Amino acid sequence: MHGFTINLPSRSYISGNVRYVSGFLDGDGPRHLPGHTTLDVSVGKSFGEYWLVGLQTVNLTNRRFLLDSANTFGGTHFAEPRQIYVEVRYRFHY
Repeated sequence: MHGFTINLPSRSYISGNVRYVSGFLDGDGPRHLPGHTTLDVSVGKSFGEYWLVGLQTVNLTNRRFLLDSANTFGGTHFAEPRQIYVEVRYRFHY
């Protein structure tokens, strides 16, 4: 995993993570599932002393890949598709 954070002017930032995984074992092995790469990005800005507004994206590349193909109680699992979150944070002073 490689990540970065860049502090921008006006109390804003951008950060991200790039992950490459070569693939999990397929069952008990020795075969492996296909490898995959995902990208997560976050941007945000502070307003005044107490407010922060941010936007986060998880799996920005929207890669859908198999995590587990075991025929167990849990069933087959895939990675979550692209997710976007908005954050509004207020820091109380005390």
